[in-house]
Amino acid sequence: MVIKDFFIKQKQEKQTPSTLKKYINLNNKVDNFIDWYANNIKGRYTEIGEYHFPNRMRNFIEKVAVWYELRYPEYEVNRLMHCCGESNKEANKIMFNNNEYMNDLFTQDAKNPMELEWSKFYNTKSFINSLPENEKSYFYRPKYSNLVYWNLDNRKANVHLTNKGLVTEAEFFNHPFKNKMLEGKHIKEVVEMLKEEKIKFPENCGFERAISAYDNWCYQKDEMLNCIMYRIIERGGSRIGPRRAFLFAKEFGRNIDIPMMYAIDYSDPGLRLFMNEYIKAGGSKDLICYIDYFSKINDKDQVKTVTVQELIVNLWLNAAYKYTEEENNLHERLVNALASKLNEKEEEEGKKLVLKK
Repeated sequence: MVIKDFFIKQKQEKQTPSTLKKYINLNNKVDNFIDWYANNIKGRYTEIGEYHFPNRMRNFIEKVAVWYELRYPEYEVNRLMHCCGESNKEANKIMFNNNEYMNDLFTQDAKNPMELEWSKFYNTKSFINSLPENEKSYFYRPKYSNLVYWNLDNRKANVHLTNKGLVTEAEFFNHPFKNKMLEGKHIKEVVEMLKEEKIKFPENCGFERAISAYDNWCYQKDEMLNCIMYRIIERGGSRIGPRRAFLFAKEFGRNIDIPMMYAIDYSDPGLRLFMNEYIKAGGSKDLICYIDYFSKINDKDQVKTVTVQELIVNLWLNAAYKYTEEENNLHERLVNALASKLNEKEEEEGKKLVLKK
């Protein structure tokens, strides 16, 4: 199924307070992806497979979200980005130093377990490699088929492609393009060239199918990772969820705006600190965030919003101080830099006046 066809109805839906709440609901976003996935695999498996594979995808999304929770427990997330009471727990100590099995393995001559870091030990590559092959394949990098036929019902004219879709060799193309004319071009460019020449496309065109399959694969992997991030937010709640998802977003190349959008809990003592981390990571001051997303019970609840710029102006660090120590240092450096520039300008103007006299 073509991606844009699946979501065209959603784009045409009028945005009311009810539909807006439905649109921002993270669980709905996961459901939408599973629906798309179920439609995309139709005709490729048996009826039993078409029933079970969407459930397997949903379970896998949950599995990766749980892995990230284990990798970054609540107390570790809080240690990295403060949001609740302090804890004496440290993942490194629990998993290595106070682990009886680890202590039995390590001798005085071996590397000290204290030097190991849990988040690096339970890293992404190790996790993916530990998966069974059918689940590991969800993380495979999308690629084009090596051999693609022009007409799947008449397997003659064809092109050989790189993983990214560049034509390395074309066979049995004579009109209007010679084989050599297609080489080095992207398969999408070849399709556009043929359309411009008013070439009649076969009903079962392998070129178009290859492009659609690649685009769907890209979308599937991209949205699967997004859904993992959505589940991390939902499972973690208003404080831990967005922070843990922020770590996930930075590691997996997701949009860091999303964790920030769902993080607005005014009772969160570390909200300004988290907002600053978002800004330092390249976040936008114009981002619109949802206030108290986790306190909304149903779709009828009104969704209130606030921009990051408004948070910067109005949000206090705590009851005594508005700005963090880091912000105060930046302000001081800015004032000193401006004062220095002003002194330089005044000194320059003074020299010009003396020369003029």
